Amino acid sequence: MAGLGAVAQAVHLPLLSRRHDLFEIGAVCDLSASLRRDVGAQYAVPEASSYDSVQAMLDCERTSGRPLDGVLLLTSGSHAAGALQVLATGTPVLCEKPLAYSLAEADELAATERERGAPLLLLGYMKEYDDAVAALRRRLDDVRDGIRSVEVTILHPTNQAQLDFANLRPSAGDVPGDVLEELRAADDKALAAALGVTAAARLRALYAGVVLGSLVHDIALLRHLVGGTDVHEVDAWPEPTGGQPAQRSDHETPDPPSLAVAGRLAGGIRTRLAWHFLPSYPTYRELITVHHEGGSLELEFGTPYLLNAPTVLRVLDGVGGERRLEQRTHREAFENELVAFHAMVTTGAPPTSGIAEGRADIRTAQQIVRTLARRWGTDVNGEAACP
Repeated sequence: MAGLGAVAQAVHLPLLSRRHDLFEIGAVCDLSASLRRDVGAQYAVPEASSYDSVQAMLDCERTSGRPLDGVLLLTSGSHAAGALQVLATGTPVLCEKPLAYSLAEADELAATERERGAPLLLLGYMKEYDDAVAALRRRLDDVRDGIRSVEVTILHPTNQAQLDFANLRPSAGDVPGDVLEELRAADDKALAAALGVTAAARLRALYAGVVLGSLVHDIALLRHLVGGTDVHEVDAWPEPTGGQPAQRSDHETPDPPSLAVAGRLAGGIRTRLAWHFLPSYPTYRELITVHHEGGSLELEFGTPYLLNAPTVLRVLDGVGGERRLEQRTHREAFENELVAFHAMVTTGAPPTSGIAEGRADIRTAQQIVRTLARRWGTDVNGEAACP
């Protein structure tokens, strides 16, 4: 496991322990020595199998005669560099989002995977493995020709509010400054390739932190359920006071703005996505509503880090009179995702979303930022400038 932060501690480590029938934690990797020490001790990982870089973990485990069967890549920022190191060894990887910041990074990953001749990367879109999502997809097959619109709403409190229950081990602030600077420089390079070197700080922050950091889950889910999104209109508000919206830095506007995206899905179906950062909102909420000629279907997701919290599927069916159904699923989507990764490692089963799907979602994210930039009277360059 590479990256021992919030998602590792709250979700993956407890699930790996629970699924001892499928997994053994062979090595851990993190930039923080204190997290490596404390988390490694908690999960009985030998100190000799604790590393400060993905490459060191791969090299040392292989030369010691205990090569890893798979890697969970849970680090922050773009995952392209770490995923590339793993794929180069032919080792399967469960890669958290975002896959990458740029299409060029995704293309390099795809080329490396092709050289190995088999799917090796499962992209961590856990909602695709939710039983309620599977139930919704089956129902969509019966009404697909009559779908008129799909609406998505995300109400996002602070990350701390979502994680209060988890009692996370904090990092001791012991990550070397030069290492952090090197990682920031790599991310800046990828963002420059995606949006151009002159892209405003606020656009870069929206692209990396909101669109690829959160909304990408819903971009991917729409693609999985209905088809890819062709973006037509984007807005963000409230606008910061003083200066043009695109020119204000993320340091001057610490809270991300609300973001609204309108577009078309496969078959001309209209979609609207609304993402709101609401620091004091009582709980995380995420709703996906499908309106069709015979009724409506609605998915409600709870706090992502809270294990085995039910996802609710509500069905309003007008055929033969109004009928309301509610279905709750308690089986954990993250656990289903890990089971799918186990199948990929042991049998070669293809992932629901891999590099090609991640690349498509990066392209949609770039469309969103390009459309917003035009609304703000500025431009992006780089990959995002291309329709």
